[in-house]
Amino acid sequence: MRYNPARLNGPLSAVVAPPYDVISLEDQDVLYKRHPYNCVRLILGRQFDGDSPTDNRYTRAHKHLEAWRQEGAIAEDVHPAFYIYEQTYQVLGSDGQSRSYTRRGVLTALKLEPFGTGSVYPHEETFASHKADRLRLMQACRANFSPVFGLVPDQDHSIEQHLAAAIEKKAPDAEIKEESGIVNKLWVVTDAAFCKKLAELAGPRKVFIADGHHRYETACLYREERMLNDSTPNIKGDRAFNYVLMMCVPMNDPGLLILPTHRMVAEANNVSAQAFLTKAGEHFTTRNATDTEIAVLAETREGPIEFGLVAAGGAKHILTVKPGAADAMAKACDKSQDWRDLDVAVLHQLLLKNILGLNGHHKGPNKEPVVYTKDHREVFERVGKKSEFPLGFVMRPTRIEQVRAVAEHGEKMPHKSTFFYPKLLSGLVMRSL
Repeated sequence: MRYNPARLNGPLSAVVAPPYDVISLEDQDVLYKRHPYNCVRLILGRQFDGDSPTDNRYTRAHKHLEAWRQEGAIAEDVHPAFYIYEQTYQVLGSDGQSRSYTRRGVLTALKLEPFGTGSVYPHEETFASHKADRLRLMQACRANFSPVFGLVPDQDHSIEQHLAAAIEKKAPDAEIKEESGIVNKLWVVTDAAFCKKLAELAGPRKVFIADGHHRYETACLYREERMLNDSTPNIKGDRAFNYVLMMCVPMNDPGLLILPTHRMVAEANNVSAQAFLTKAGEHFTTRNATDTEIAVLAETREGPIEFGLVAAGGAKHILTVKPGAADAMAKACDKSQDWRDLDVAVLHQLLLKNILGLNGHHKGPNKEPVVYTKDHREVFERVGKKSEFPLGFVMRPTRIEQVRAVAEHGEKMPHKSTFFYPKLLSGLVMRSL
């Protein structure tokens, strides 16, 4: 299913939205006002005090979807197709210059299989409350509105080259420029030879979930539910609910970036910056650092594990792991070597837990012990200049190969280990179940 531009009385950009889990109440209000057909009404509708089992955000999403389909605002594509989806975006470097990247993949229906039973691998933990929310939406609407983001190994670049050849010198069927400057392009490819070749190339490969773990697991739960309750013949065949909408991006795509998520510590448990540095000396060497050196660290993907430390008042240091830290991680964590080598794992175990006494999902009485940000400059501002937090950590990005290695061990990475940028649009391509 896709929006029909001829019935929108406005641009396609007015009806799409970010993924539901990054939409704030303020964002929700803006999206509601942007267009009466905006898909926020489907993926994250408003809630009201008078909501009931028969009138709530999920039932209203169903009513919106049915009405929009009847009005022709959303329509099924006539022919089976693959949808090549490309995003061009800018990332500001430590030198102050913006660099342009283009990430390309294909939107498809991926056969569902529970994690651990086949060739689909997660790398993040999921939470029951989030899955219950998405399941109620899927039960009400019987549709996928947002794609799961998957990574497909492509060492020989065959998938990458196949996608590029299909759209060479062809204008996109849809183009959306977001307010942030991200340009989204979509090509609808129905050519039988292309589709057959792509299925042959991608079919036997593993898929690693980059983003959308809750949506994937919810789709598996929904499939089980339908198989138990639906009496339609051929229930175990190629029914729509046996699949989930998936954006598959080659792992070697030059536009595929993982950006770091930095930490600002709200609860240091009365450990001063100097005391912290002294205790950290057991497993790290420390040196004074400039803003520029720490900004460069936030882009560094090679070399020994390092963190940029920012203290309230403005002192800045770089902490570099000592060889002996590997033994400490092995004693503390019953995990694979690949997991123990993650920057975030080392930070959480040897610094946040061992020195500051902070554990995984521990919450303080008034606020979260750790606040996350995607921008290292926010750490400089809120920790170093404004002293809103006693300590802040500027992180390096997790590498793609680390995601794969940890996932293949059947392990989950620590919270906020990866930030795949940019997010995929919801409502660009949808699936009826």
